Amino acid sequence: MERMPRMMGRVSFKKMKRAVKYLVLASVLLLPLLGRAQDGADRWRQLRPEEKDAVLRNYQRWRNLAPQDKERLREEWSHWQNLPPDRREKLKQRFNDLRGLPPQEREQWRQKFDEQRKFSPDEQRTLRDRLKQKGSRRHKDRD
Repeated sequence: MERMPRMMGRVSFKKMKRAVKYLVLASVLLLPLLGRAQDGADRWRQLRPEEKDAVLRNYQRWRNLAPQDKERLREEWSHWQNLPPDRREKLKQRFNDLRGLPPQEREQWRQKFDEQRKFSPDEQRTLRDRLKQKGSRRHKDRD
């Protein structure tokens, strides 16, 4: 009868040892997540009041956006993130240069850009014909 309590003690000791191992492993794995969560709070505390207001204002705008607009912004953001760093820097520089212009010049650049985006009637016709050809090929391939 004396052996039985010793065996029970060994088994519970092994279980406790195993539980401590799992607890240590889980804490080691979760510790970096806790650090990242704290980084965000530290960054928020370091912002100036104007920057905090801007963040809150942008967040409110985001919450009020329609779902399709949110999706479009997510796609644009992923596109931006996938750009090579040098291309990103060039675009940032161009944007900052444009922002520094007086409103009249900025509007002239915007009009020029919009004109470049428009297709001439010949280009529109050519594109329409190409699309019709591609569409007719797809239907033939499906059959």
